[in-house]
Amino acid sequence: MEPTPTPRPNHVLRNNLLLVLVAAVVLGLLGRFVAVGAAFLFAGGYLVQVLVNVVLGVVRLVKAEPGRSAAPYFLSALLVLIIGFGACSAMVLAGLDTMN
Repeated sequence: MEPTPTPRPNHVLRNNLLLVLVAAVVLGLLGRFVAVGAAFLFAGGYLVQVLVNVVLGVVRLVKAEPGRSAAPYFLSALLVLIIGFGACSAMVLAGLDTMN
């Protein structure tokens, strides 16, 4: 009997980075119709994504199933913090936060 291969956790990172890209497009389009600055809208969306990843990582730590790790969720939260909030700060510094 052949051993079953363990699933690779790359899908968590890939999905989160794709979600950052999709959120940038959607929030950029939505930012044109909302009175709040686009950088604040982006920061709120990315904060929700970070909190969801942290909660999923903590749930994974508490359940502690063999062969499953919480590391991809925490790494995804860190990457969203770095990429997402770095983009928000670049928007503010470049003066793109008003989206006029």
